[in-house]
Parts: sequence; structure tokens; C-alpha cells
Amino acid sequence: MNTGGRTHYTRGRERRDDLIDAAIRTIARRGLERVTFRAVAEEAGFPPSTTSYFFDSVDDVIDAAITRVADSVTAKVSALLDAGRSGELDAAGLAEAMIEMVSGQDNEDSIAQFDAYLAARRRPELAEPVHRIMRALEESTENALRALGVDDPVIPAQQFVALIDGFTLHEIARPGRAESRDALRDLLVRVLESYVGDSRIR
Repeated sequence: MNTGGRTHYTRGRERRDDLIDAAIRTIARRGLERVTFRAVAEEAGFPPSTTSYFFDSVDDVIDAAITRVADSVTAKVSALLDAGRSGELDAAGLAEAMIEMVSGQDNEDSIAQFDAYLAARRRPELAEPVHRIMRALEESTENALRALGVDDPVIPAQQFVALIDGFTLHEIARPGRAESRDALRDLLVRVLESYVGDSRIR
């Protein structure tokens, strides 16, 4: 059986994936506005013309990179939601799981994510993947909070996500600070206490 065509296709998909990963690193290290076909190809270790073979424009490369970050975030929050639905998490467990989720995220993914947040005001084409990241976080948190007994979790979920985003930015600027992690855990639990009561927390 001739597998040459499939092998060529597989190699092409792998090379495209490598370019998307390289685009994420380029955004993280140089900034979204410095993304070019050449910069991405160099980051991936490919000839300069490689990026233009797989992507029609620089905007297509950026969209693919931010979409990959969005997919990664969505997968993580889906796992968190599954744990909340199964009853594995209490309120303190939810706070800890959310901290683990963001602190365990690849630092370059986080930087690319927040660079895209800022750029979305200037580049409307980034709005869809950026909003998908934000809604994935909010919706998973809403569902987890609802499972813990919060009747109207929309506002609490937004508060949680805002706190997590702030923590992630601090982690980027000053990584590995245990006191920041402890302070966030305490604040998340306090927010939960205000909505579900001490009896559900302890």
C-alpha cells in the first residue's frame, strides 16, 4: 500500500503545528506586532519562505496562534468543570484548582494570551479567539460555582476570572511567589464565602 501521500500530509501538518508554536513563542518574546513570516520561520528553525507556504498572511498566523492558546485554555477549564460536576471539588478545592490551572500554564502561552487581550482593541480580527478564552473561563467557573450552591453565579464567576487574570499577570512579572499564591487562594475562598456561606466552605 502506498503511504507516501499520507506521510507527506502528516509532515505538512507537523510543520504547520511547529510554525504555530513558533508564532506563540514569537508573540511572547517579541510582541504581537513583531510577528512576521520571517520571524516565525526563524523561530521554528525553517527556511524563511516556509511560513508563507502554510499561511496566506501574517494575520492568519497570529489567529492560528491565539486560537491554539484558546483551545489550550478551553481544555483546561473543561477538565475543571468536569471535576466540579462530579462533586470532587469543594469551595477551597475549586480555588486551589483554579490557581493550579493558571500557574501550570506555559508562561509563553500566558504572555501571548494577554498580549492578544491588549491587541484585540487595535485588531478586531483577534476579538473572536480572545473572547473565546474569556468566555471559556467564565462559563466553566459559573458551572463550578453553581455546583457548589451559588444560585446566580454570573457575577461571582466574573470576579473569580478577574482575580485569576490579575494573578496570572503578576506571575508573568514576578513568577513563583508563594505569598502571591497564598493571598489569591485566601481571596478566592473569601469571595466564595460571601456567596455560599461559611458552612459550605469549611
